[in-house]
Amino acid sequence: MNLSIINLNKLTLLICMEYCPQAVYKIKQLGQAKWDSTLKGWKVSTDYKDEVKKILLDYYGTDGTFSEKRVNIELVTNQDIKRPQKPVLFAGKSIAQAFNRDSGARVGQNVALIEGGISSGGSSKNWETIVEKGSRFKIMHVNEQLLSFENDKLFSYQVIDSNKPKKLSRLRKVSDEELIAEFISRKLTVEHLSIEGAKS
Repeated sequence: MNLSIINLNKLTLLICMEYCPQAVYKIKQLGQAKWDSTLKGWKVSTDYKDEVKKILLDYYGTDGTFSEKRVNIELVTNQDIKRPQKPVLFAGKSIAQAFNRDSGARVGQNVALIEGGISSGGSSKNWETIVEKGSRFKIMHVNEQLLSFENDKLFSYQVIDSNKPKKLSRLRKVSDEELIAEFISRKLTVEHLSIEGAKS
């Protein structure tokens, strides 16, 4: 979800953001702010626009007028996790969500279950989202600042650099002769290069 502040009208702002309990608590203190389940955001009086921006900057690193820094992480659960009638969340991402006792569970957007298991359970009235101990997830595009507020011992994570290009991935497919021909066609100097097999 892209963070944003939208002017619904002269009196009301709509705040769209990934879930962060600390940020939600602050937003709820601003003049009877209310969650709109249809618009998927918090409705707040325009009187508190400056306060909203400060909260967003504190917890998300942006107020929606510029891009925040995002990273990719690998997450491991340190024990079995059960959430009654709600999803299992980490840094604003839904890593597992059930919908009733027999629905099973599924991962959220930008989340992949690499190993382990997620499921549903409990009773028909008191269903649960369940994540097995040792389950491993790859989570993409995580707000880096939200990670600083995650201190739950249920999880361990590390930042991964999955976007780093493979070195010389293109050159490995090109022969020495083709490289030399390309240098010559572009009238580039190759005398300073030491290429095995270049000499006839």
